[in-house]
Amino acid sequence: MMFPSLSRCGAVFAALFMLGLMACQTASADNGNRLTADQVRSTFVGRAWSQGTGTFMFSRDGTYRYDDSRMSARGTYQIANDGVLCTTNSNSGVRTCYTFYRDGNGYRYWHDRERRYWPAYLR
Repeated sequence: MMFPSLSRCGAVFAALFMLGLMACQTASADNGNRLTADQVRSTFVGRAWSQGTGTFMFSRDGTYRYDDSRMSARGTYQIANDGVLCTTNSNSGVRTCYTFYRDGNGYRYWHDRERRYWPAYLR
């Protein structure tokens, strides 16, 4: 082969391109399972739920609390028209947004600061 590094570069580019396409497909597939603002309100507001280690409670008055064995947090939340729920921690002022999805018979959510999905178990 006359330009072996070029063909390796091309192969790497093709692999990265395909991974990018797969990520786009995953995102659009998730959007089909994404909860609306009304669904988030009816499913997660006014009832306790957990991601496996701690318990969340989004109250109807716009306040929230989170408790686990290591910490607790309190603050306020808002649900945007697109269904994204954002909290503001009363002590630190840190803002965190959650996007909820159906996941089989249950739910999961995207945690924007951790940049990962977590399960959401209703109690």
